[in-house]
Amino acid sequence: MLKKLESLRKRSKDNPDKIIDRHLYKDFILDPRMYLAAYQKLKSKPGSMTPGITPTILDGMSMDEIMNIISILNDESFQFTPGRRIYIPKSGGKKRPLTLGNPRDKLVQEVIRLVLEAIYEPLFLPCSHGFRPKFSCHTALRVIFTKFVGCS
Repeated sequence: MLKKLESLRKRSKDNPDKIIDRHLYKDFILDPRMYLAAYQKLKSKPGSMTPGITPTILDGMSMDEIMNIISILNDESFQFTPGRRIYIPKSGGKKRPLTLGNPRDKLVQEVIRLVLEAIYEPLFLPCSHGFRPKFSCHTALRVIFTKFVGCS
């Protein structure tokens, strides 16, 4: 599966003006291996073990559940569920909202994120920072401090 994603990434980089329509839905979104890759990425995050609006959690999701998700996506009846809103305390005594999503929804979102990242990440300029793998506001500041010489 990683090879298929890398092939998609390479094609996007080599042909940035070409439309990528190589059966993305069938080849990626409906491929059970994508869900296994997404599960591996998500299971180590602490939030994946917190129940959302339903009492289910990502831990222990079976292949039958993944195939059920794919079946629902295939017949185009999949619906994202609303998240559960909780409020967590901040240091100043106030509270901030936090929305907990359904594990099934998180898995589908992660698969979509993997595909979109493979398509669009190669097209970003190296000077684009924030919300990207290995690029953040901290890396942007590092570039400013190391390369900016000022102006007169």
